[in-house]
Amino acid sequence: MFSIGCWNIILRVVQWVSGTLGVTLNTFLITLIIFRSPKDIGAYKYLMIYISAFEIAYSILDIIIEPHAFSHGPIFIVFRCFKDSFFTRDQGFYLIVVYCGSFGLSIALFGVHFVYRYGAADSEFRKSYLSGRKLIVLFLIPVVYGIWWSAVTFFLYKSSHESDLFISSSTSLLDGLETKIDEISYIIVWFYAPNPLNQNKIEPVWTSFVGIGCMWFMIFSSFFCVIYFGVKCYKKIMRKLKTSKMSSYYTKSIQQQLFQALVVQTLIPVFLMYIPVGVLFFFPMINFEVGSISSFVTATIAIYPAVDPLPTMFIVETYRKTLMCEFFEIFLRLCSSSFITLKRESQKEFRWLQEREEGHCGGWRRIAELIIFETF
Repeated sequence: MFSIGCWNIILRVVQWVSGTLGVTLNTFLITLIIFRSPKDIGAYKYLMIYISAFEIAYSILDIIIEPHAFSHGPIFIVFRCFKDSFFTRDQGFYLIVVYCGSFGLSIALFGVHFVYRYGAADSEFRKSYLSGRKLIVLFLIPVVYGIWWSAVTFFLYKSSHESDLFISSSTSLLDGLETKIDEISYIIVWFYAPNPLNQNKIEPVWTSFVGIGCMWFMIFSSFFCVIYFGVKCYKKIMRKLKTSKMSSYYTKSIQQQLFQALVVQTLIPVFLMYIPVGVLFFFPMINFEVGSISSFVTATIAIYPAVDPLPTMFIVETYRKTLMCEFFEIFLRLCSSSFITLKRESQKEFRWLQEREEGHCGGWRRIAELIIFETF
């Protein structure tokens, strides 16, 4: 079992590596979407660009904030150390609020993704609910969720002098961090607090339950859209594939590839976001101690933007072939450049040996000539 200090080093490496990969891979995916998308993909590519652009911003934000999460009994906190940072404690708090709002936005994007994906498979649904201004409303829903999540965090979970005292005296949170309570910015969700008249008795903090209720609603509404429209999309595509003609086979193949990518992209947030955050929310609500296990949440969330673009890049055939061609071309260039360099070095080595041999032979010729001259 490693120490908290060791885990913080690992977490920072994970956040920086995942953030860098998230920016790089999503930028590359946007390039593929713009220049290598199949013609039959339609307006779906704009949603993919929208999601990839958000994940780039999310990765950058995660690198800047370097958030930590910790649960202890009836509370959990999300915090960042602002020691040796450009941001003050208050500014760090606003950054955490934006970070939490970005998480709410990403949760909504999962549901919107499946709604739009079903609309791409069902033309009647698309004409009825995803045409014109209705499509703009669909794209604005994640923004609304992000603002809603940020507002709950800002107004209900702001730190206070009482929370500073509680964290300093009641938890081992700061052990191994080499910091003090006044050197971290944080939000705190406090489900149960000691009774002012009887410190041995705890009572519910209803505002915290109201805020978490809003967040649970956003999570479950997103997850409902994922399951409901995912199943309908699957049935619709399978039905079309069975009744499709050869002239439309390419279009159906593209639809199937996109759906396969979407299924894999569903499993990723389930294990990296839904379940970890559910654990972080649920156990403090029942006053159950999970301790350091909760600190893995920020690591899994940081990994998500780096992993999410991979299914689309490798399942969609045109993207996969482009990647293979690019990697093969780079490999050939590296091999050819290595061969040319080796050939040049070999030529230089051959010339040097040739000159050396000629120098030795020339010297021996001159010695022989002197011996012959002196002898005769």
